[in-house]
Amino acid sequence: MINIKKPNNKNYFLIKSIFIRTSLFFVSAYFVFHFINGNISLTPLDDKRQLVNLKTEILEEKEKELYFKEELIFRLNNSKENIDLLDELVRIKLGYSDSKEVVISIK
Repeated sequence: MINIKKPNNKNYFLIKSIFIRTSLFFVSAYFVFHFINGNISLTPLDDKRQLVNLKTEILEEKEKELYFKEELIFRLNNSKENIDLLDELVRIKLGYSDSKEVVISIK
């Protein structure tokens, strides 16, 4: 049977205290390093916030574009009432119209 007793010499306590302090230093250094540069830092969180803001802006632009296209489709469906819109769209699509051109219609 092995008799396990703590030695009472000074070297044991010196080595034990050095080991504990070294272990605490490396554990704390690990967490500090990963907090500054790693996955648990605030930098990836800030990057994710910027990405969300960018995606929100893109979504708002797409919603405006969708609203414009829905309005255009509604007006094209009622093209009998709005022939000038059809004429303007055809001229732009075929290249007969300039961006500075003004269309005046008399009804």
